[in-house]
Amino acid sequence: MKTVAEYCEKHILVIPQALHEMQDVSLLFSGSSSIFYKQLSKDLLDVEFHSTMPCLVYIESGEEVLTTPDNRQLTLTENTAFLLPKGMHLHSDFVKSTDSLNAFLVFFDYNLISEFLTSIRFQEKRTHDLDKVQCDQSIQHYFQSLLLLKSNTHLSQAFIQTKLLELMHLLAMADKNFSERLYQVSQMEGGPRRNLQRLLSSPEVLALSINDIANLSGRSLSSFTRDFKRFYDTTPKKWLQEKRLKRANELLLTTDFSVTQIASELGYDNVSHFIKAFKALYEVTPKQLKQLI
Repeated sequence: MKTVAEYCEKHILVIPQALHEMQDVSLLFSGSSSIFYKQLSKDLLDVEFHSTMPCLVYIESGEEVLTTPDNRQLTLTENTAFLLPKGMHLHSDFVKSTDSLNAFLVFFDYNLISEFLTSIRFQEKRTHDLDKVQCDQSIQHYFQSLLLLKSNTHLSQAFIQTKLLELMHLLAMADKNFSERLYQVSQMEGGPRRNLQRLLSSPEVLALSINDIANLSGRSLSSFTRDFKRFYDTTPKKWLQEKRLKRANELLLTTDFSVTQIASELGYDNVSHFIKAFKALYEVTPKQLKQLI
């Protein structure tokens, strides 16, 4: 088994499935809905993840920063929570200051959500922006009680379902917008849309085509182009060309790579096209720049 940090060095974390294999995450209750408890004692930066079910993240201690696909940051501190829709692609950062990060991850089955919303005679009112869920002392005590129950091996599925419904009612009493947010996340569908700024900060994307980057971002080409222009105020093609040539200039100045190697490294199928584009920007060919060093 690996820690979350070790696993995330090479993988995007898909939850709850991957959590079963983590050393620093324990399963408290399982079934169609489930509850996990994670305990992190070391810094964990830029973890990329998405959930395949609606999920409530509750921070017992420590601080975690979540970055949404539209680059909005949410800082979750002790006794705060956030509802994750199915498929939302996020980044998580935890830097230990004084406390380790102890958090509960509660995955809600759609039937359970429906049962709760029906029980309160929920009627859709308005859409709320996804935001932190307000928690009070009763919710803090609720999660403490879960830790006391975890060693009991005789808990029935009916009991676990009842405890999860209790949690929803407590959250609805503490946060007047909780029911609307829960309904909203239960309706959201679609594949995970990745954070563009985080994705495009990786040098590996420079070797990819625009279509490949769009697919990797979880968007159609038209959706990717629209979101890209909104963030960068330019076209993906122009941005990629400029980034590739800037990286090529760095490699020419700092490595012994040949012009052909650099062109290949940056996704150019035709070396002459690379040389022509480089000269148009820097007014010298890659070979001439090498000779000037």
